[in-house]
Amino acid sequence: MAEVAAVLLPGEAEALVQALRSGPLRNTGDRGWLRQHEAIEKLNMQAILSASAGQEQLLIELLVNYAKIPTLIEELISVEIWKHKVFPVLCQLEDFKPKSTFPIYLVLHHEASIVNLLETVFFHKEICESAEDTILDLIDYSYRKLTLLAAWKRLLPFPLPVYSRPQGELVGGG
Repeated sequence: MAEVAAVLLPGEAEALVQALRSGPLRNTGDRGWLRQHEAIEKLNMQAILSASAGQEQLLIELLVNYAKIPTLIEELISVEIWKHKVFPVLCQLEDFKPKSTFPIYLVLHHEASIVNLLETVFFHKEICESAEDTILDLIDYSYRKLTLLAAWKRLLPFPLPVYSRPQGELVGGG
C-alpha cells in the first residue's frame, strides 16, 4: 500500500479533533475561533488526501471516538446563523469600515470548509451514526441550501449553461 502524503501526523490530527468545540455565536471571528478554523482547514485537507488514497480510517475513528461530528454540525449551523443574521447588520452599520475584510471572508469561508469536511467523511456508516440527533439539523441545512439554489436559479436573468457528462446525460440547464 502506498504512503499517503500527510498534512497532519496522527498525533496532531488527534489533538486537533480532540480540541474541536462549538462556541457561542458572539465568539465568531475571535482568536479561539480562528484557531479552530485553522484546525478544521487542516483536518479537511487531511481528510481529502486520505480519502483520495482510500486511507481515511484514522480520521474517521478520531471523529467518532471523540464524538465530534455533532460539534462540526453545530459549528456549521452557527456560521450559517452568523452569515444570515449578523453579517447583514454589520454591513449596514454606518461606522462599519474594516481595515481588512479578510476576517469576514474567513467566517464566510468557514461554512464551506465544514461542509467539505463533512462531505468527505460522511461516506462512512460510523460517521452517520455518530451524528446522532444533529443529523436532523444537517438535513434541514441541506434542504435550506437546495431550496435557496432552486429559487436562485429561477431568478437568474439568463439561463445557466448546460454541461454534458461523458454518458451523454445533461446536467444544469436553463
